[in-house]
Amino acid sequence: MQAKGNISARMMLRVVDFAAARGHDADALCRSVGVSLAALKEEGARVPYAVAEQLGQRAADLTQDPNIGLHLAQDVRDTRNFDAGLLLLMASPTVRAALERMTRYQRFWGDGERSKLVRVPGGLCVRYSLQASSPGGRRHIDECAMAEIVLGLRLLTEHDIHPRVVRFRHPAPALSGEHETLFRCALEFDAAHTELELDDAALEVAMPHANEAYVAIFQHQVESAIERLPRGREMATEVRAVARVALAGGDCTLAATARALGVTARTLQRRLQSEGTSFAALLDTLRGELALTYLGQERRVGEIALLLGFSDASTFHHAFKRWTGTTPERYRASPVSRDEDA
Repeated sequence: MQAKGNISARMMLRVVDFAAARGHDADALCRSVGVSLAALKEEGARVPYAVAEQLGQRAADLTQDPNIGLHLAQDVRDTRNFDAGLLLLMASPTVRAALERMTRYQRFWGDGERSKLVRVPGGLCVRYSLQASSPGGRRHIDECAMAEIVLGLRLLTEHDIHPRVVRFRHPAPALSGEHETLFRCALEFDAAHTELELDDAALEVAMPHANEAYVAIFQHQVESAIERLPRGREMATEVRAVARVALAGGDCTLAATARALGVTARTLQRRLQSEGTSFAALLDTLRGELALTYLGQERRVGEIALLLGFSDASTFHHAFKRWTGTTPERYRASPVSRDEDA
């Protein structure tokens, strides 16, 4: 079963960077799943879980890395990947408080309830339940999630924290030496859930960078980011996410979008119709919104046309005039545009 909803494109960039660091073409990797590397780098970009899983599987195939999940998790310690969410956890008073915020604000990183805390005797269990369409994909996702939590806690607390036990839903791999070295605790495979247990002593470890003022700042940033996320119609939201990162790649069509979401074009049309919209309407609205955003970023009109998937600047001009009643140049020079930028 494939997870529904979208995940932050920042998470996907980590996969792309992982493959690129091992000699693979980042742009080609993105194109292979129908997205644009430049669009993944856009502030606030998100992609459907279906596309994210495809990208991860493609990276695993390219790198031929049987433990890609464990290895990908290592970059949780790279400060270039720190975001407001991680800084919020860092500023929390204890491990327990950080984990509670991680689950409370998990939509900041991806839709749905992927993680939850379960009380167990003498501690807490962090349970992870993101779905995947293939057993291989699920294994890499689960191993990455558990390794990120353990490595992240060691980084943020500056303590050698290790769980009482780590459990995985998938069967034991042929070689588990890396798992044993990383987690340094009992490991169980073919378990009912993917989860790790921490005892009360580990949960009460103080965070050395705890700061109430910073908590307030980063919590506000995280809550504001979540508030800006689209709500409501499920398929329409996923189509917008795919289209946003596919437009610049030149393959933002109904058929390509349906493939990315793992459905037929007819099914996609039918589901959008049931939500009161269509692929063409969603694409047109998205292009109009992004056009205004890009103009505010002082991008050249020709560049904006390419980012929106238009064949040339003239076609973009005609569309922009239909959206706003004026030209891109006049709009950028207008008081309305300046007010929005402010």
